[in-house]
Amino acid sequence: MKTNNFKKIFFVFTIVSLLISCTEEYPLQTNTFEDAIVIEATITNELKKQEIKISKTYRLEENEPTFEANATVYILDDLENRFDFEEINNKYISTIAFQAVPDREYKLFITTNNGKQYTSTKEKLTTANSIDNINFIAKNKYGVDGVEMSINSYDPTNTSKYYRYEYEETYKIIVPLWSGDSLRVFGNAEDWNLYGNIAYAFTTAPRTGESKTCFKTEKSKNIFLYNTNNLSEDRVVDFPIRFIEKNNHIIANRYSLLVKQYVQNLSSYVFYKTLRDISSTGSVLSPNQPGFISGNMSSLTNENEKVIGFFDVSSISSKRIFFNYNDVFPGASIPAYFFDCEVMDYDITKKKTPGNTPSDGLTYLATLTRQRSIILYQANSPIYRMVTPQCGDCRTLGSNIIPDFWE
Repeated sequence: MKTNNFKKIFFVFTIVSLLISCTEEYPLQTNTFEDAIVIEATITNELKKQEIKISKTYRLEENEPTFEANATVYILDDLENRFDFEEINNKYISTIAFQAVPDREYKLFITTNNGKQYTSTKEKLTTANSIDNINFIAKNKYGVDGVEMSINSYDPTNTSKYYRYEYEETYKIIVPLWSGDSLRVFGNAEDWNLYGNIAYAFTTAPRTGESKTCFKTEKSKNIFLYNTNNLSEDRVVDFPIRFIEKNNHIIANRYSLLVKQYVQNLSSYVFYKTLRDISSTGSVLSPNQPGFISGNMSSLTNENEKVIGFFDVSSISSKRIFFNYNDVFPGASIPAYFFDCEVMDYDITKKKTPGNTPSDGLTYLATLTRQRSIILYQANSPIYRMVTPQCGDCRTLGSNIIPDFWE
């Protein structure tokens, strides 16, 4: 399940009074609040350690859901095979790798730390159906030039019908103002806030670790659904999954998109469609007004307790594409960098300003360097040329580890 959309919908289980014609700012607070468990569980036919997330609804004025810790979580199939889950980093991860297989029925069981018990309906694996390809083409959309990525798939058995999609995008970041050297400052730390006759010494040294080229991976935040129920064929044709404006720097160097296709049953599709429709309505306040969405989870302890979530058993298919900017926009200039990168000169021969306020001289340079808020671009004592970290050290924006899948 999509965690971001569960946060949008379920983080406040509340009734908010709205004055439609009011133009003044209104400090929103929870008027009423009902504590409810939120269960996010999808197992697939992919052989891996499966994941389940369990949390609690939270109030409008709160920022994050509360993880439901110390729960007992397991899945039983109709042959009494048991798959146990253990708590790792605010998730429940299966203790062994397993995959859902056709013609088996699966049921989820949860017992929380306070003894409450929950279970799902019995669910079967849906039809396996692969993504045929992902297309990317230059396109003008809503008056904006960009690149659109779309999905194609086909089920000749005409039994898949209901689809849900997620994506992960990874892009290369190359900082525009990079130096292989870094600046080191030495001084009396005990006198750090005194701007008198402090002896500072500066030196340059080669940087350690890759800092020019990095990679950033981000997951989709929306729910993408498609169904072929009213079509003559169970065929997905150029279903749009991602549009990126031409001037967005994330496609400037090299870009990759991984798309995951889940085949759902009707109940799962309806649940996610309701979830999507509530989170994407026109009102700015709509993400905070969920109501209750009934899934296939229920309480064994209290039949009247409201349980939010869905236990989904879906077949999955995934495909990845790569492209460079010139593959889509041949001959075009690459987009401008994420930030305006100003080069700043600092002269260490200058003295402090009156009132012990640091100037662009020695002490200020020492302060900035110690705080690592400024990094070295080029050094030519007594003038040091500095840039902000995001313009000279890619590790402030992403990871310097090349992904295993990168090509």
